[in-house]
Amino acid sequence: GDKGIGRRWYLLLKALLLDFGFVCCVSEPSLFIYDHRDEKMILNTSTDDFLCAFNSQPLFNRLCDKMRTMFDITTKEGTRLSYLNLDIIQTEHGVSYDQTDHIRRKIINKYFPPEKIAESKLKPVHTPFRIDSDYEKELAEQLPASKDELKLLEQRYGDSYGTILGEIMHVEVVSRFELSYAMRRLGQFTHGPTEAAFAGLYRVLRFLATHPHRPVMYPRRKFDGFDEIRADFDPPKFKSIQIPRTPCTIADSDHARDTLRRKSHHCVVSLLNGVIVHNRVQQQRAIALHSTHSEIIGSLAATKETNYLQDIYTHIGHPAVNIFPFPLYLDSQPCIDALKANTTTTRVKHIAVPIKFIHEKIAAGRIKLHWIDTTLNLADSGTKPNPSPTLTRHYDYLIGVRFYPPVGSTHHELLQLDTFVTSPYTKAKANTADKVPDDPICSESPRD
Repeated sequence: GDKGIGRRWYLLLKALLLDFGFVCCVSEPSLFIYDHRDEKMILNTSTDDFLCAFNSQPLFNRLCDKMRTMFDITTKEGTRLSYLNLDIIQTEHGVSYDQTDHIRRKIINKYFPPEKIAESKLKPVHTPFRIDSDYEKELAEQLPASKDELKLLEQRYGDSYGTILGEIMHVEVVSRFELSYAMRRLGQFTHGPTEAAFAGLYRVLRFLATHPHRPVMYPRRKFDGFDEIRADFDPPKFKSIQIPRTPCTIADSDHARDTLRRKSHHCVVSLLNGVIVHNRVQQQRAIALHSTHSEIIGSLAATKETNYLQDIYTHIGHPAVNIFPFPLYLDSQPCIDALKANTTTTRVKHIAVPIKFIHEKIAAGRIKLHWIDTTLNLADSGTKPNPSPTLTRHYDYLIGVRFYPPVGSTHHELLQLDTFVTSPYTKAKANTADKVPDDPICSESPRD
């Protein structure tokens, strides 16, 4: 079809759903909801693939009959579903999804076939981005590869830079959120790849080959109460914070870590029932003059994302008391003070417009600011290359590893959790005597 065929298809589908009784979400046009009497259905569309949740089988049957008047459709219901390249499992323990099969078929089998691993003995890695300063220097100082050098790099690493980047981003934006920081940094080299950038992408591929299976798990439980985020140090020392099971957002920003461009990054993660539902890592457009500047820009992004999510929660009928005001956790007290002051001081006068926007949302009851310790900030690993223990602790919490179904359950077997790999760096320091010093898998070098 022509360029407008996608738009015409959506308008046709929207007209059909509206005629059936659905209401389209203003903030998310692909989301529709049907809510009449005691029947309710939430329908998500992706071109001609639909994913729906409903409480009435007759309602679903009527919708199928309606669609069959215009299209040929196939349906699938049950404990295990495939939607696009997602594997979705729903049992009494909760709902999980992952892209493990897609990762193995499209990435691991392509870049690490069995014969290649047998020859080179692929070295596992447990962070997607190198954490040493030497790598930052390489990224900043290396010149883009020449035409001949680029051809050699593509042969060495298996494909063009853009292709490798796109294949990784396809899973990063949906289920592998721990790759977000690496993708934002390495995505800057799309138009001028360097050898260091290629090596960075290859490290991400090795990380996926080491940890292909990291499902996201949502538990079946009520929204009442709180969950604890906890970081343990030398016993009995620890830090913890209680966050609500109702929707909340956590944000963080770095300051000019990118030594080439000196631009900052911010990360926004939103949780529902203690598990991630939204993730956004971005490079800030302007160079922040100081850390409070970058934190305020990150808070602005978090406020915008929060408003978007509030509209969706309201549309699907989530109780207003749980989303107004929306808790927003920040680890910068100067940033919180500036946003709560309801004025602009000389220190932040150059960003008065973003501050005023957040002031308005606070006054309107849309958000409420809270402080969280940096050690407990789950968005921290989206703004910097943290070491494996910190990265693993953050994203294990975000994807709901603590809610994984018990051994022996149907959900555990379907999810194939026997293949779930944890980083050896997460061992307690008291057990370091058990570690083999020369084992490359357990090497503590930042290059590994």
